[in-house]
Amino acid sequence: MIKLGFLGGGYGSIAGPVHFIAAQMDKHFEVVGGIFSHDTAYSKESAKNFQVKHFHSLEEMCNKVDIVVVLTPTPMHYQNLMELCKYNVGVICDKPLVSNLQEAKEIKKLYKDRFIVVTHNYTGYPMVRELRALIAKQNFGAIKNIIINMPQESFFRPPKSVKYPQKWRLQDDIIPTIALDLGVHVYNMAYFLLKENPNRVFAEVSKFSTYDVVDDMKIWLSYENSAKGSLWISKTALGNANTLSIEIYGEKVGAKWLHENPEELVVAYNNGKKEIINRSCDLLEAGKKRYNRMTPGHPAGFIEAFANLYVDIASFYKNGQNHYVFGLDHTLESLQFFESAEQAYKKGKWIGIY
Repeated sequence: MIKLGFLGGGYGSIAGPVHFIAAQMDKHFEVVGGIFSHDTAYSKESAKNFQVKHFHSLEEMCNKVDIVVVLTPTPMHYQNLMELCKYNVGVICDKPLVSNLQEAKEIKKLYKDRFIVVTHNYTGYPMVRELRALIAKQNFGAIKNIIINMPQESFFRPPKSVKYPQKWRLQDDIIPTIALDLGVHVYNMAYFLLKENPNRVFAEVSKFSTYDVVDDMKIWLSYENSAKGSLWISKTALGNANTLSIEIYGEKVGAKWLHENPEELVVAYNNGKKEIINRSCDLLEAGKKRYNRMTPGHPAGFIEAFANLYVDIASFYKNGQNHYVFGLDHTLESLQFFESAEQAYKKGKWIGIY
C-alpha cells in the first residue's frame, strides 16, 4: 500500500478524520502517522486517537512515507509546500493549494516534475460523475447555462461540532477567504462537468456579517462557446448548512443535482419527460462496481465520495494519469479566475480572464 503521513488534520479537525477514513477505505493507502498540529501535545493525542505514529519532525515523517497529505489551514499551505519540496515525497493537498496566483506560480516551478494533487471531493459523488458522462456523450446537446450554488449559514449560525469560525477564516487577502474555502469547489465542479474554463467574469461581493470579511459572492460566467453560468457562495444564508447544488441546461436536456440528496439526479428532456435516476438504474458511470460498495438503496455519502477520489489518486500515483484528479494547472486556472472576479467587482464591469 502507498504510505501516507498527515501534516495537520488533528483528531478534532474538520478535514483530518474524513481524509483518514476515506484514504484507507479501499485499501490503496495506509496512514502511517503524522504531525497533526504545531501543538505537540495535541499532535500526540491525535496520533493516539488515530492509532498511528506521531512524528517529531518533517524529516522523520518524509523518510517513512511516500506521500504527505497537507491538511493545515489554507494560509499555511504555501510555507508547508516550500518545506516539503526539500524531501523526496509526493503531496496530496486539501483544497485550495495556496492562497493566491503568485504563490501558485512559485509552487508550480518547484513541483513541475513531482507528484502533487489537490483534493476537490465533491466530484467523487457517483451521480455527479454520471452527469459528467451524460454531458460528454452529447446527450444534452449544446450547453447553454450552468448554475452552481454553495450557500452556508455558518457566519450567522456556526456549526456546533467544531470551534467556528477559526481565526484564519476571518482574514481576507488578494482573494477573499470565502472563495478559497467554498469558491474553489464550485469553480472546480463547473470545470469538471464542462471541461472548459470561462473566458469572462463579473462579480458582486458583499459583507453581511459582523466579521468584516467577504461572506457572500455572486459570480457570473461567460464561455467562449456562448454558454453562460453563475456561481453563488455564501456563509450568511440561514437555513443552508451546506446546500451545494448543480443545475445545467442544454438545448436537449436539463439536469439538477442536490448535495442534500446526492444519490439522485433529476433529468428533464425537451419532449416534456422528466426522470429521476440513481445507482439502481442502467447508467454510464455511476453503475460501476467501484461506486457500489453497498447495493443501491443503501445511500452512499460524503466520505464515500472522498474515498472515490482517493482511489483515483492512487491510480494517478501508480500510472501517471487519471482524468478525475486535479493538480497544478487547474489550481492556477482557479486562482486566476477568482483574482479576476475580484477585479471585476472592483471595476464594476465584465473582464476577460485569460
